[in-house]
Amino acid sequence: MVSRYRGKIMIKNSNSLLDIHRYSLDTLNDLYHSLTKLYDEDKRSLQAIVIFLKKVIQEDTEIKLIIEEMDKKEGIKAQKSKLKIEKIAETWLKKAYFQHLYHKYSIIRGYFTNFTKEIIQPKSREGKDKLKRTSIYYFDRYNDKYKKKLKRCRSNERVLELQKKYPKLNIVDAFAFGLIIEKFATTNEDLEWFENIVQILIKRRE
Repeated sequence: MVSRYRGKIMIKNSNSLLDIHRYSLDTLNDLYHSLTKLYDEDKRSLQAIVIFLKKVIQEDTEIKLIIEEMDKKEGIKAQKSKLKIEKIAETWLKKAYFQHLYHKYSIIRGYFTNFTKEIIQPKSREGKDKLKRTSIYYFDRYNDKYKKKLKRCRSNERVLELQKKYPKLNIVDAFAFGLIIEKFATTNEDLEWFENIVQILIKRRE
């Protein structure tokens, strides 16, 4: 098994339960009947196993959060399938950070929870409560991630040096947004490419 470092966290090239094949319900029912023949166990225990697998495959929000915590302890990361609400949080916050950097708007969690409520429109009280908890979880997760990127960018010596070369431009926040939307990293090569873009932008058309 090959491992690689991302910052201070070691991520192993290993599959998470979240990467399990999307078996059909008929196949899972067949699994249950096969298990009852193989093992002389309490049927309730076997049912619980199959129900758990169904929830994993159906991307149940609460089960996904539990498995993500397990993955963190094991130092592994799921290779596929973000929940719809997670994708919404990631995209919404990227757009919100553009407004924050460009217009100085505040990023407010309540706006996001209202947004997800309008988009997903849960019917039951339980569904509304579950959506709110999940929305808050992913908002905080990605907001913290992007705040750290912004902070690192604003204190990065190479980015600050580039800002000095172009004092009339907001280099720092522009590059920070590039980090947030994952188009750039704070490497010498990416800073060079970014400066090339800046040079094209400020060059007068002939």
